[in-house]
Amino acid sequence: MKKMDWLKWPLKHYSITLLIVAILFIMGVFGMYVMPKDEFPHATIRQGVVVAACPGATSEEVEQQVARPLERYLFTYGEVNRSKTTTTSQNGMCIVMVRLNDNVNNKDEVWSKIKHGLNQFKSSLPSSVIALVTNDDFGNTSALLIAIESDQRSYRELKQYSDDISDRLRRIPSVANVKLLGEQKEQISLYIDRQRLQAYGIGQQMLFSQLQSQGVTTISGSISDGDQQIPIHVETVDNSEEEIANQIIYSDPASGKVVRVRDIARVVREYDPMASRIEHNGHPCVLLSMEMTPGNNVIQYGNDVDRVLDEFRENELPADVNVTRIADKPKVVAMSITSFLRDLIISMIIIILVMMVLFPLRSAIVAAITIPLSTFVSVAIMYMVGIELNIVTLAAMIVVLGMIVDNSIVIIDGYLEYLGKGYKPNDAAIESVKQYFLPMMLATICICAIFFPFLLTMKGVLHDCLEDFPWTITINL
Repeated sequence: MKKMDWLKWPLKHYSITLLIVAILFIMGVFGMYVMPKDEFPHATIRQGVVVAACPGATSEEVEQQVARPLERYLFTYGEVNRSKTTTTSQNGMCIVMVRLNDNVNNKDEVWSKIKHGLNQFKSSLPSSVIALVTNDDFGNTSALLIAIESDQRSYRELKQYSDDISDRLRRIPSVANVKLLGEQKEQISLYIDRQRLQAYGIGQQMLFSQLQSQGVTTISGSISDGDQQIPIHVETVDNSEEEIANQIIYSDPASGKVVRVRDIARVVREYDPMASRIEHNGHPCVLLSMEMTPGNNVIQYGNDVDRVLDEFRENELPADVNVTRIADKPKVVAMSITSFLRDLIISMIIIILVMMVLFPLRSAIVAAITIPLSTFVSVAIMYMVGIELNIVTLAAMIVVLGMIVDNSIVIIDGYLEYLGKGYKPNDAAIESVKQYFLPMMLATICICAIFFPFLLTMKGVLHDCLEDFPWTITINL
């Protein structure tokens, strides 16, 4: 047994052993706080869509002239999975759902190459193809959705506040992108009185021509012959209602008669009544959709965002404007970690209560202490090797909670057995470890090996999500 004398070293030099364990435990507590965290593991979405628009073409023409050449061209790329790429032809449009191979990890590089090639390939398609659009941005998810609402402010004011907030949020290093949703564009509408228009002898075409000649862009389809009031929506940047109302649409040099827009129409600045809009708590609102740069701590990310929002509320935001987090990934992750730590404490209490039936109280406490010690030392190692804390790695740590305490129970049982044989406490502990070390090590290796086939059998997104699962179990055990 001399070859296993090294097992005596931790007990003989227990002060060094306790120091090492304490350092790793503290590092694990620190790692639990600062290590990268997210709700779900980062996975590569290997799908995209290519759309060719050719108005007026029938589905048969689209199939023959667009779909087949486009599909053949896409299949020239070795990264494209031909068996899972599908093409749909319909009147005026061709849609290709492109799937990349499961071994493609840098999908942005592949899609950049495909987009560059499609820009050149478009010239070989019929001239009726007016657009060839590619979209591969399906993997980015919002870490936060922030609603900016008010029952007294216009959409223009809400957008101004949201722009100010988003400018400040973009300064946070972990913020990847901030998107504005629900924005309503203002328009100046002309509600024309047909009777006045006829009284001045001005036709609708003449009105349009005069407005366009003076730099006012009108939208077609805004006239309804069934009503006396005919709305003409005007898209403008610089023109105010007063400037448009004073536009001259007819003048007679002989009589000196001048007809302005205000003489035949009512000019109103408003929002498109037919446009979709977002409300929160029954009030108009705009949304800020925020994404996080992968590899960051989502809880710290949420704290940084809260700090910016609190400062903005205190210094610049009116009391009638509310800023609310309606989709909160940092809160979800924080609750998951809190739940995990709660389970640790509950498991310790249960182990102590159960073991007190068969073991002395001190032995039960020793067995229970192995759970937080092993867990936080494992977190320290995960932090050092760069494994993220997410729903998959937390699940792996929960799976092994029951297994962690098995070894200590076996060792303690052997220790008590040797004490009963008359061994001194020090010798009893060493003999117990010598007796059970090899079978326990073999059992641990076998349990760890069970989970590694996941990395061989799973492919694509499932492989990406479960990649850290067997490694987390191995580190813990």
